Amino acid sequence: MIRTFLALMPADRRGAMGLHLALTVVSVILRALGTVVLVPLVAALFGPEPAEAWPWLGLLALATAAGWAIDAVISRIGMDLGFALLDSAQHGVTDRLSRIRLSWFTPANTATARQAIAATGPDLVGIVVYLLTPLLSGILLPITIAIALIPISGPLALAALIGVPILLAAFFGGARIGRHADRVAAETNSALTERVVEFARTQQALRASRRTETERSLVGTALSRQHGAAIRVLLLQVPGQVLFGIASQLALLVLAGTTAYLTVTGTISVPEAIALIVVIIRCLEPFTSLAGLSAAIESTTGVLRNIRTVLDAPTVGTAAPTDSTDRAPAQIQPHPQAQLHAQDLPRTQGQSRAQGSAASAPAITLTEVAFRYDPDSPDVVAGLDLEFAPGTTTAIVGPSGSGKSTILSLIAGLQEPSAGRVLVDGVDLAVLDATARHTLTGVVFQHPYLFDGSLRANVLAGHPEATEQRIDDVARLARLDELLARIPGGWDAEVGEGGTALSGGERQRVSIARALLKPAPILLVDEATSALDTENETAIVTALTDDPTPRTRILVAHRLGSIRTADRVIFLAEGRVIEDGTIDELRAADGRFAHFWREQDAASGWKLRAHPSA
Repeated sequence: MIRTFLALMPADRRGAMGLHLALTVVSVILRALGTVVLVPLVAALFGPEPAEAWPWLGLLALATAAGWAIDAVISRIGMDLGFALLDSAQHGVTDRLSRIRLSWFTPANTATARQAIAATGPDLVGIVVYLLTPLLSGILLPITIAIALIPISGPLALAALIGVPILLAAFFGGARIGRHADRVAAETNSALTERVVEFARTQQALRASRRTETERSLVGTALSRQHGAAIRVLLLQVPGQVLFGIASQLALLVLAGTTAYLTVTGTISVPEAIALIVVIIRCLEPFTSLAGLSAAIESTTGVLRNIRTVLDAPTVGTAAPTDSTDRAPAQIQPHPQAQLHAQDLPRTQGQSRAQGSAASAPAITLTEVAFRYDPDSPDVVAGLDLEFAPGTTTAIVGPSGSGKSTILSLIAGLQEPSAGRVLVDGVDLAVLDATARHTLTGVVFQHPYLFDGSLRANVLAGHPEATEQRIDDVARLARLDELLARIPGGWDAEVGEGGTALSGGERQRVSIARALLKPAPILLVDEATSALDTENETAIVTALTDDPTPRTRILVAHRLGSIRTADRVIFLAEGRVIEDGTIDELRAADGRFAHFWREQDAASGWKLRAHPSA
């Protein structure tokens, strides 16, 4: 917890953190002084000269007033530090999320990220004032009181000093007993949250299959696990509470017994003994406060642990290649920390550039590329060597799971190869910063996601500085003008979260317009026409190829309408290139692609007819 807290605290606030710590120590000393001064004060009041109590009373008042003033300053500094911590955590988490490798976003890690973002509020703002300051005071005050007792009663001070580590050990030992159960409970709560969200989102499918009963769904299993975890938490809290309770009672018994023994032997007077009983209670009181902080400590530790998990997640560009010499292109040997930009990309040595659409479109090369989504899974693609000529359109075809979308993700820089390299005009994408990688490519995903906002805002996400003329042009190319003409509000119409106000085909058109608007030299299309009818498919395919922006285009496709426009076709199976050539060449070869073509061509002629007996 301390490591994450210090990592999140901005560097310019470290001085304020040191001042807060110093003032907290001064506050503890003043409170200890105010507590121990009760002994000579009470002794003077019940002694032969009660007037001698005035100086002690004045010292008590002065220590109390000074403590109040310092505590006010501590609170103000603590709140400032809390807001600085909140700001740092929010920016740190959101910035990290935008750079984390996509393979990290498993259901468990996604839930952790959601909790880290949701927790960056009051939990962090109040961590200094309501947790760290009381925790530090609760630990230091008994020690300071025990030290202050040395001039008054050495034996009692020794007993108090011995009791402090025992009580702290009991406190932290009891907390540790329940920590594992708390962690399991947090994990089951997270799993339950994910299952409830999933249960709500899949109601259409569940109702259609008559699986709406909670007990018969995955959410029912998650509920059972969460219930069992909650019971374990309660059961494991009992031993910790019993352990701390026994230690507290023993400490009180030892301190009170020592005071009684000193009184009976005449070492201290009865009034001093009465005052020392008050001091003993004040010495043990912080431990009771610490017990009350136990739940908050575990909760805050969980919050910081989630934030730390996100901040430690691997980002694009941090992957350690299998062979460090295999990541730099032959033409250049950049420094590992080089930060290149798209406009700095050199042309491959000796490369001739075609006229027309290839004038500023880049060449793309995959050399011995392998990729797996996690270390324990097999390679999705392995030993892949591909070249895409500048300004050409290539269709990648193959069965599901053959690695088609993975190739697009590698070229887009959304994933990094576990071996080999991806070059754009001879420059390895691994040496480019995130901005440069994102500038190079425009992507049309198979399942596009639209942000909650207007149609205009979603299209402009591809190029916020685009002119009105360019926006109208891509709207016409993507057949989005038809939607704008009939939807209330036109460009200002709200699409809803995830684009729920639009149909699947309409969302795809917005996604295509967004990709076409982005002035990226590489266009990657993953089944862009899967949600469109035949007429719209033809129109969109024409739009993608007629776009005047010079680009190198790579299409993942299953439908012939998308494939026919390609200059070249690659047939992929099990992560390897099986066939590669033009459409005519591959059909003439009568291999896997020719078989695929015949099946798709036959399916396109299917029609529903009434049965003669109907």
